[in-house]
Amino acid sequence: MSDSNIFRGSRPSTRRSAGRPSVSGQGTALLAGAFGAAFIAVPAHADEQRNPDIVVTGQRPDVNVNAEPEAPYKAESSDGKFTDSVLDTPKSQTVITKEVIEDIGATSFREIVRSTPGVTLGTGEGGNAFGDRIFIRGFEARNDVYIDGLRDPGVTSREIFAVEQIEVIKGPSAVFGGRGTTGGLVSLQSKRAQFGNDFVVAEGGVGTENYYRGTIDANYELSDAAAIRVNGLYHDADTPGRDYVGARRYGGAIAGTLAITDTLSINADYYLYRLDGVPDYGHPFDLTTQQPYLVDRDNFYGVVGRDFISNGADIGTVEIEWSPIADLSFHSITRYGETWNRYAVSEPKLCTVQRDANGDCPRSGGVPVPESEFTVSPAMKSSWRNNSYWANSTYATATARTGGITHEIVLGGDFSDERIDAYRLDVPSAVEDAQGNVIAVPGGFVYDLFDPDPVLGYDIPIGPDTQTGPTVTKARNFGAYLVDTIKFTDAFRVVLGGRLDTFDVDYYSPPSDGFFGPQPAQSLSYSADFFNWQASAVYKPSASSTLYVSYATSSNPSGEQLDGAGASYDGISTDTIDFQPEQNTSWEAGAKAELFGGNLLLTAAAFRIEKENARESGGRGQPYTNVGTLRSQGVELTFAGSIADTLQLFGGYTYTDATITESANPDNVGRRFANIPQHTAQLLATVMVTSRFEIGGQVYYQDEMYGGSQLAGTAMVPGYARFDAVARYRISDNLEARVNVLNLTDKRYYDAIYRSGSPFSYIAPGRSAFVTLTANF
Repeated sequence: MSDSNIFRGSRPSTRRSAGRPSVSGQGTALLAGAFGAAFIAVPAHADEQRNPDIVVTGQRPDVNVNAEPEAPYKAESSDGKFTDSVLDTPKSQTVITKEVIEDIGATSFREIVRSTPGVTLGTGEGGNAFGDRIFIRGFEARNDVYIDGLRDPGVTSREIFAVEQIEVIKGPSAVFGGRGTTGGLVSLQSKRAQFGNDFVVAEGGVGTENYYRGTIDANYELSDAAAIRVNGLYHDADTPGRDYVGARRYGGAIAGTLAITDTLSINADYYLYRLDGVPDYGHPFDLTTQQPYLVDRDNFYGVVGRDFISNGADIGTVEIEWSPIADLSFHSITRYGETWNRYAVSEPKLCTVQRDANGDCPRSGGVPVPESEFTVSPAMKSSWRNNSYWANSTYATATARTGGITHEIVLGGDFSDERIDAYRLDVPSAVEDAQGNVIAVPGGFVYDLFDPDPVLGYDIPIGPDTQTGPTVTKARNFGAYLVDTIKFTDAFRVVLGGRLDTFDVDYYSPPSDGFFGPQPAQSLSYSADFFNWQASAVYKPSASSTLYVSYATSSNPSGEQLDGAGASYDGISTDTIDFQPEQNTSWEAGAKAELFGGNLLLTAAAFRIEKENARESGGRGQPYTNVGTLRSQGVELTFAGSIADTLQLFGGYTYTDATITESANPDNVGRRFANIPQHTAQLLATVMVTSRFEIGGQVYYQDEMYGGSQLAGTAMVPGYARFDAVARYRISDNLEARVNVLNLTDKRYYDAIYRSGSPFSYIAPGRSAFVTLTANF
């Protein structure tokens, strides 16, 4: 290994084998600067072209187990259902390793998604959960997030302290993931215990905006057959450029591996996470310009003392891996988890007319007032959701040979049983202040648009309305699938796969006083069976290049988005309960190539996804139909890896043309999708200046994005380019310093827009900087 690459390296497999690698430590030296940032590389292959015995060198031991020694931004998938390398898989895959995550300065799932081309952010509120809402290639994917191969139910705000890498699988992925997955899915790989690599890595960070973050990652081989790994987190920070907004997070994870024999192992882990903070809906809209109002960036339109957010997770997992013979292996993972998402967040509703005697803004008409008298009402959107679930995924992989043809077969099934208890919030009518005085809680708030005063001066104790009781949603999913990769020659192969799913939802809502008056109790049930399949052809002109064409399908049953309330949020509803699942088809043609000795992976793909019998509404009070057709098509270019050992590159470009092609309302044909920009691009680049010093950065670009529920309206957030910077310096063999500067130019931009005709916009964080010291032992 060259001296300039001494801080990067590979990592031993977590699986115990007769050829376990030797270890002498490992290092990572990455810097992300204003013009690029770097993604980590992972071993490109585990086939006969590469030596499976990995030798680890350098200072830092906690490198991604999938990492390529000479190209830490280039990574392989951790999903065992993909039997080929990323190079040879006929699908668009973006693998984001934890080394890349460090270089772009991300500490949450949302921050990573914000920097991924082809994936965009959406908003949540009361009708759907406030949390990690994402779109992939134009389609909703908030419930298409997986952890270690199992769907992670419940939309919350996720952390990444115990994550090894994140994979974005694009295009309909029902054969691998089940229901939904229209535009793709996101998979998180947890950190697992390792053999032959004892280490303790402690990180401490401090920065602007009261940023404090500490993590620990410790791995220890207890014996020749047992290893344990522990991760811990404490994070406390304000949101850059925003008054009153911030969060405190802490968590822990413990993972163990027991190698019973050379062919049988058991992995188990427990994950705990807590978040508490003040949420933010951003800025109101200027209805004249149909863009966010240009008020002071730090203006906060929430209610300090009322608004809060609390997320949590307790998840236990057991995984069994067994390889009785060389060409056959079994994998089974079982999980029980409890997550919750509770919040009161304020929607900044702009009023440009004189309010009535009750302080309400008239829905129509009203006496106009000058701009200096515009007001904002912080209307509360809230949720109190508890989610519990059981899930299992079991599959077998086998290699069989018939004559000169090789079959790599994946046969398996999965199951999930999920329950969501959703409560309305109980807001008291009076509270006591610090002196014991009884204070009436205001029924409404009115702020000056340009000078809001959001501080109550006391806290309102808010909890669930247990007297009314919860709305209960129960969902069960069973799936069975078969995928066969048929290799006719080294140069030509086809991939065929099919999957059958059953999806059942039961819903009960108690009687309550709703937005439109008293609501009776309601019970609903929905059940659907659907089959999806894929077919791909792969041609390899050389060992380092691949051409492919692929066709795949997926389905969206009614009520699929279990966090949604009503048809407009894709939740269960009387409006759509009799509809058949939406059907999605996708074509993709692409090329992949490895350059510079396999250290740099380039990909290019053209895609088209069509959703038929799409559910659509004719407007408020109008019935739903399922005769629409939605089409998303475009091109995607990506790159990941290293050049000449000193330059690390990660990034890509996505063009997405997402429009309505058929509709019950002819006026809708040709309109764009909401929440989907046409152009997104990213470049992360770092360069080794010396063997101890690395510098680099990231630039991310996104063009304008229009709001709306499904169809884009006229309200929009403008496009932007954001620059980040990073530098690393190895102080000693066991100590490294990293400096991240995010949003280097303090660009004012917006990364999401609310769906209504008078929306609001999520303003993205302003400039921040922090320094992180990493010590390894």
